[in-house]
Amino acid sequence: MNRRNACSLIASAGLISLVAGGTCAWATESFTDFEGRIVNFSDQIPQDRWLVVMIWSHLCPVCAKEMAGQAQLHERHRDGNLALMGLSLDGADAVMEAWAFTEEHGVTFPNLIGEAQDVVEFYTRQSGLAFRGTPTFLLYAPAGVLKAVHAGALPPGAIEAFIDGEQKEHN
Repeated sequence: MNRRNACSLIASAGLISLVAGGTCAWATESFTDFEGRIVNFSDQIPQDRWLVVMIWSHLCPVCAKEMAGQAQLHERHRDGNLALMGLSLDGADAVMEAWAFTEEHGVTFPNLIGEAQDVVEFYTRQSGLAFRGTPTFLLYAPAGVLKAVHAGALPPGAIEAFIDGEQKEHN
């Protein structure tokens, strides 16, 4: 899929909103990993790779359908120009359910978890948009500049085409 087709697909479906000018991800928000360790979001931003953050919930049927494809995307680019990270909004009370969900769906990319309200506020601060539900994707360029957001299912090929197009545009 070329950039023009990807952008046409994205624009016609209204799925990805380009973030004008980009927003840096130097947020001080912190979440926890599944072992209970506090992790600062800004420490997770690769300087030399794109980062796709998938906000999800273990109760979300669309998230369940998306996980395998996103895990495959992560594996394809493990040593490349793309990293994937999950952010569960299930909260501390459902950490075991969230962890079990990742195990059940073969998720190999790192995941953090936060309280729903904290994750929603994080998304709004990052994007300037109202949170619409799970799954939601944030696409950060290298060094943490937010380039796009997407609410709903998102084919991995559309992510790859978007990134390829952005890279070609800047080369």
